[in-house]
Amino acid sequence: MLTIESAARITAVIVGIGILQGSLQLLFSLKEFGLSGLFDWNSKQILARSHGGSRGWMVGHSGSVWLRVVVIARIVCSIALITPFQSNLLYAAYVTIILLSSLFLAYQIRYGKDGSNQISVIILAGLAFTFLIPTSSPFQAVGLYFIAAQALLAYFAAGISKISNAQWRQGSAMQSILNTATYGHSTAAAVIRRRPWLGGFVGWSVIGVEIIFPVALVAPPGVLVAFLFAGAMLHLGTAVLIGLDTFFWAFTATFPAIIFVHGVLLGG
Repeated sequence: MLTIESAARITAVIVGIGILQGSLQLLFSLKEFGLSGLFDWNSKQILARSHGGSRGWMVGHSGSVWLRVVVIARIVCSIALITPFQSNLLYAAYVTIILLSSLFLAYQIRYGKDGSNQISVIILAGLAFTFLIPTSSPFQAVGLYFIAAQALLAYFAAGISKISNAQWRQGSAMQSILNTATYGHSTAAAVIRRRPWLGGFVGWSVIGVEIIFPVALVAPPGVLVAFLFAGAMLHLGTAVLIGLDTFFWAFTATFPAIIFVHGVLLGG
C-alpha cells in the first residue's frame, strides 16, 4: 500500500512529465499565435466578439508575449515538480501555478482540447489540496480520493459512451479512427482492414476494460495490477497509433491515487 506522501509524490512526477511535454510542444508552436499566425490573437478577438465575448487584453504581439510567459512558467514549475526532496509547501506552489496556468490556457486556447486536459486539471487540484493540508490532518487524503474517483468515473463514462455507439458495437470504430487524417495510422488501419475481427476484438477489449475498471478498486491486488497494466497499455497504444500522447501521462498519473485508495479500502 502506498502512503499519502508517496502516492502524491509519484502522481506529481507523472503529471509533471506530461505537463512538461505538452508545454514544450506548445512553446515550439507559439509563432502560430503571433501576428498573421494560424491562431492570430486579432482573429481570435474578432471571433470572440462575434460570440458576444471579449478578450481585448490578449491581442496581437502582447498576447503572444503573455502566452510565452505562461508557457515558460509551466515548464519551470513542471521541472521543479519532478525534482525530489522538497517541502510539501513548495510542491503545492508549483502545482497551484500549473493549475492556474492550465485554466488560463483553457480560456485563451479553445481548440484541440481533449479528456487529458480535464483529467490533468483534476489531478492538479487534488494534488494542491493534498500538499497544502498538514500531514497530521485526517483530511489530507481527500485529494487522492478525489483523483481516484474522477479517474474511475472517466473510465466508466468512456466505456458507456463507446458501447452506446453503433460503430464500437459493430467493431468498425477502430478502423474508422485509424483511417482519419488527424488521428490516423495507415499501417494499423491496413492491418485491421485485412482482419476485421481484430478491430472488433480490440474495440470490445477497450470497452470491457473501461466499464469494468471501477471494480478494480475493491478487487484483489493481483486483479488491480492487471487492470492498471491494461489501462497503461491502452493509453500507450493511443499514444503510438493515434498520437494522443498526453492521455498516457494524464491517466497513468491517477494510478498511484487508485492504488492508495485500494489499499485503504482493503485494509492493506
